[in-house]
Amino acid sequence: MNAVPIHENGRLDVGAVRRQQVVMVVRKLVATQGIGAVTIAQIAKVMRTSRGVVNHHFKNKEEILQAALVSALKDASIATDQMVAAEDGVGEVTRLVVGLAATESDWWQVYIAFLAESAHDQFARKMIQEADRNFRVNLARALGDESKAAVTLGLMKGLALQRVVDEAFDVDEAVAAAVQLLSQWERVGT
Repeated sequence: MNAVPIHENGRLDVGAVRRQQVVMVVRKLVATQGIGAVTIAQIAKVMRTSRGVVNHHFKNKEEILQAALVSALKDASIATDQMVAAEDGVGEVTRLVVGLAATESDWWQVYIAFLAESAHDQFARKMIQEADRNFRVNLARALGDESKAAVTLGLMKGLALQRVVDEAFDVDEAVAAAVQLLSQWERVGT
């Protein structure tokens, strides 16, 4: 969860805390049950509060989902941007980011849920496009090439998705093969 919000006067911002609580509940619901499971009633039930409390802090379900995705992407960005900035090899960046996405992080599950939803929902598509553009920009900075960043992002997403749908999928072996392929590309393409 994010830092505890404090007003300028030093008092706890209870409204911001409650919004964070709603967002974390929604992230958990999306990660474990999918976007379709998110209703105001379900959020209130999980939080053991009323629907009115949830509606007081968010005007509608779309705003709640957007806040949950933004929160998940912020956590993903914090986790991955440091890795990307510290490495300059496309293969090693891929290894680190896919390894991170293959963990039990809820931000990856939230991203996947929105990715699936983006096939038929304009709101989800817009959010995923924005997230992917931002990540490609960071990758391009680290790798020195926008095309390599786009291919690397696609590869990372594919390998990480394979891990999600097939528990027997050997992430380490697949990433090693990807690193080998991308390392050859670096030698030839630069």
